[in-house]
Amino acid sequence: MTMIHTVRAEPLSEAAFAPFGQVLAVGDAVMELRGGEVFHLNVLHYDRQPLRCDHLNRHHQATQALVALAGKATLLVVAPAPYDFSTNEHLAHVRAFVCDGSAGVNLALGTWHWGPYPITDYVDLVNVQGRGFAGDNEIAYLERDLGVVVEVVL
Repeated sequence: MTMIHTVRAEPLSEAAFAPFGQVLAVGDAVMELRGGEVFHLNVLHYDRQPLRCDHLNRHHQATQALVALAGKATLLVVAPAPYDFSTNEHLAHVRAFVCDGSAGVNLALGTWHWGPYPITDYVDLVNVQGRGFAGDNEIAYLERDLGVVVEVVL
């Protein structure tokens, strides 16, 4: 039986998001690469889906910047790098942010994430990450390994 871990979404702000990366609005972004990685830019499209997170991803070789096009609001689930989700206790460190479409995010190296996914009908996102992301994508399978999904309340 799958258990539900509920997280209440909070508004995206520079101070609240600082442990996970940068809010991209006006100003400079600090993007990082490791081990000979190079950046890759593409546009991702996501249709609305239930706000239930069954896994988290993270990257160690490149930061990842995500900016919603057309001012679309999205939801982003994150957790700090030191946790590996080997136990349910690590779920206490999961947070969720509502991105109102006025700014994007730059995920720090090792930050766990799910989304950003649309709160309304759909979203197109500019995505800048390492070209080798497929080989630099650690996954924490929350439902499969812990029997838990994270459900986000707006």
